[in-house]
Parts: sequence; C-alpha cells; structure tokens
Amino acid sequence: MDSAVAALIEPSWTLVFCKKPGRWWVRLLACGRYNHVKAIAYLPSLRAWLFYDVKFNGTKILLAPEDDPSTPAFLRDYLDHCDMIAIPHLPVPRRSAPQLGFWCTIAMKHLIGSARAPSAPIDCGETALRLAESRIRRWALSAVR
Repeated sequence: MDSAVAALIEPSWTLVFCKKPGRWWVRLLACGRYNHVKAIAYLPSLRAWLFYDVKFNGTKILLAPEDDPSTPAFLRDYLDHCDMIAIPHLPVPRRSAPQLGFWCTIAMKHLIGSARAPSAPIDCGETALRLAESRIRRWALSAVR
C-alpha cells in the first residue's frame, strides 16, 4: 500500500487525557483524575493535524493544516491541562457483537483497536489509559517473539 494512502487511512493516534473539570454531571460520571479522553494524529503526507473528539452531544472530527496561522493556538488550547500517550498502530481485533453505548472511552477503544471495554464512562481517562497500556504491552511482547 502507498505510504501516503496508509497515513491517510491509518494514522498513528495520540490519546489526550483531559484534566479540565467539565460540567457537573460529567464530573459525576468521570470521577477520576481525567474527565475526558480524545485523540490527535499528525498526518505527514498532508502536513496537517487530525482531531477526533466524541462527547455525549456528538462527534467532532477536525483537520488543521500545519501552515494555517491559527493551528498553533488551536493545538495549545486542545492540549491544555492534558496528559498524552502515543499509541502504536495495531490491527483491529475482530468482534463477535456490537457494543452498547458510544461515549468517549468506547470511541477511543475502537480508534486504537482494543478488544476490552469498560461497562460505563466512569473514570474514562484512566480506563482508556489502562486499555492503551495493555495494548502496548501485548504489542511489545509480540514484537519480541
């Protein structure tokens, strides 16, 4: 497959764990260190940033060209008060049944190709971080074999 096409179709994602307090009812659901998780990817072939953010009121996908004057300020705002973890590109596991709910944790689980899912959006950032660590550990072990 052409590397330019691969970069467009299968970006390497960085999960962004937000520490900013959200609305009161979101704080009740996400009762850990992180209140939300979203993702960002750099697309070298387009020289642009791709943003993926799932919330209760909808999904937002944005593309910000690297040379656009407003992109640096948008990046700073998007990443403000956040922790990040880069996820290596892994094959998507096969699923035998659809999953209930589509909140931010489930969306990020789908995005990074994790087979395990939390049962509720409680503490979504730490749940997604555990999922990401598990995937990276399995990927590292398979690379060693």
